[in-house]
Amino acid sequence: MTACPDCDLLVSVIEAPTGHAVLCPRCSSTLRKKTEGSIAKTLALSGTGLILYPPAISLPLMTFQSLGFSDSANILESVLNFYRNDYYFVSFMVLLSAVVFPLVLLSGIFFISLQLYRRRSSPALARIFRLYEHFEEWAMVEVYLLGILITVIKMSDSSDITFRSGVICFTLLVLITLAISTVIDRELFWQMIGGSGREMRADLPDHPNRDDDTERSAADRGLILCDICHLLVPEDLAGQDCPRCGERLHRRKPESFSRTWALIITSAIFFAPANLLPIMRVDFMGVPDRSTIMDGIIYFFQHGSYLIGLIIFAASILVPLFKIAGLAILLSTRAPCNLRLLQQKTRMYRLIAFIGRWSMLDIFVISLLTVLVDFGFFTSIHTAPAATYFCIVVASTMFAAITFDPRIMWDTCTAGDTPAAVAAKPTSS
Repeated sequence: MTACPDCDLLVSVIEAPTGHAVLCPRCSSTLRKKTEGSIAKTLALSGTGLILYPPAISLPLMTFQSLGFSDSANILESVLNFYRNDYYFVSFMVLLSAVVFPLVLLSGIFFISLQLYRRRSSPALARIFRLYEHFEEWAMVEVYLLGILITVIKMSDSSDITFRSGVICFTLLVLITLAISTVIDRELFWQMIGGSGREMRADLPDHPNRDDDTERSAADRGLILCDICHLLVPEDLAGQDCPRCGERLHRRKPESFSRTWALIITSAIFFAPANLLPIMRVDFMGVPDRSTIMDGIIYFFQHGSYLIGLIIFAASILVPLFKIAGLAILLSTRAPCNLRLLQQKTRMYRLIAFIGRWSMLDIFVISLLTVLVDFGFFTSIHTAPAATYFCIVVASTMFAAITFDPRIMWDTCTAGDTPAAVAAKPTSS
């Protein structure tokens, strides 16, 4: 027995065949995805990732050559360059998303999978895996890889770009991190770390009563779903730590409505200077040329790189706007229960939570350009003030998606408005 983390529907999860996912019958949220040999595969992939990490981060990614000048860039240098130019918050964001969190996640999941593979248990495993769940969306190596591609396309018209060994290691590192997210069976990991938690659950039947609409949600049955490990526990434990993962238990995310509104308003305030002020400055023979995000997009369109221009336009302008407007709509439209409308709003929330990290794309491109093009008085590229405001927008919209609890939308429904709890069905993933 479990509950949907997005709509709180109480469901009886049947065992899914390997390679299939179990979806919520009401909102289609993924409840379980079973992968064969998940622990061994995760161990092998994370171990390989740790081997690749040092050269991927420290070795040069590419070399830029133009008019007799040349320079190389690596990820660590791009972080330090922001710091040297007093863009501390931007440097902090790039450091966490491209350097620290990827290493923390690889190290953590390697240690966990190694211990589980050796059938060893430790209280530390639950704490480490809980941190893994919290930090996973903040590691953005795949976004950085796209930033490398855009940098190459942007500079290829005016210079020679030579790929170095670092870009090969980094590309492999990205592929490995994506593979880990595909093969990891989270429910299996939690069960092996802290047990199934059956002893902590209320005395429920194996299959909910399909004729009793008043008992369709976990909250209606006096149950709480842990936000991290998805353990179903009695509501008497509200305010205490989850017995399996240690996360603080709440019926709904604390002050979700007010916190999300505060973060949305913050994002909206900083969105204007992030797009109106220059985000990059190019100095050529001592003459500065400042450009905004839109100027960069226009540059790609003028040079025929329409796809890249559309990608940057979507990531830097449409995505933040969509997140701000979308979350505002989800918070402000608390209309009477309508099943189809609620399903659409839940899908919108999942899309908002997924796409937010891709807004860092422009920052990663600038981080590479400022290192690659630094030829003193002749020509150099520098970060401009909008970069700080833009990072604030990205961070606040991501936190807004985290603090928002989609279950509050479904709490407006009364008995009989939505289907009663039923057994979830597997579908191919």
